[in-house]
Amino acid sequence: RIDEYLNAQVAAGQFSGSVLVADEGEIVISKGYGMANIELGAMNTPVTKFRIASLTKQFTAVAIMMLQERGLLDVLDLISVYVEDCPPAWGSITIHHLLTHTSGIPDYLNDLAGIYPDYLRLPRTVDETLALFEDLPLRFSPGTKYEYSNSGYVVLGRIIEVVSGISYEEFIQQNIFAPLGMNNSGYDQSRPIIADRASGYIEEKGVLRNAVHVEMEGYYSAGALYSTVEDLFLWDRSLYTVQLVSQPSLDAIFTPHVAAEPGYDYGYGWFVGRLFNRTEYVHG
Repeated sequence: RIDEYLNAQVAAGQFSGSVLVADEGEIVISKGYGMANIELGAMNTPVTKFRIASLTKQFTAVAIMMLQERGLLDVLDLISVYVEDCPPAWGSITIHHLLTHTSGIPDYLNDLAGIYPDYLRLPRTVDETLALFEDLPLRFSPGTKYEYSNSGYVVLGRIIEVVSGISYEEFIQQNIFAPLGMNNSGYDQSRPIIADRASGYIEEKGVLRNAVHVEMEGYYSAGALYSTVEDLFLWDRSLYTVQLVSQPSLDAIFTPHVAAEPGYDYGYGWFVGRLFNRTEYVHG
């Protein structure tokens, strides 16, 4: 029935991608639909690698909790402890504020899109990304309001690097991907040849076209990772265990800390809501 439904969606031009459905840890279906690369006729499969965009925030949040468990930081610490030349306006912002989108730091991917429309087309360093918003006034006093901010998760990535002494990419690879066997996941960059990587498309006036090129370095710890449905299944299963972090850390991650989008609260890297009379943990 799942396959029949999805094939109908593909035929109607409403879906292209890969799907994995599991019930109580048992995979019901793992299958690709549509094209990973239209020009080459390459089909999507369960090992097709997609940019997972803001799902990256889940991994960033777990990385922060790992560092807290190692005694290297505390989520209630002021970020000025870890951010060199911290802007004065950020003086009362804590790591918890960054994790829950309550810092007030303007979102460089949304608030500043009109100012920097071509920002993501060229490679950028973390310092260059931080420079886009570090001197801007806060949108509200830290802790007083929820407002989704990719900028906050970029700052979290910088904190991970400062505290761990290695790059964000290395930390996620060594501490999450490798232990879980997520061998088809990584930090997306344009120059390396990455087997089975899907191409991006956009629909314009009913016609599919190649999406405009972006350099994923600009998304950094807010959205630069890629993965597969099968690797994300391994990630999902790990969150029912204490393989990566302790139960108190998992509880903090999935606690609805602040009211967010309509019908949803926000934890650390996850939205928490209700669907079909069940608790839903989700992220777009």
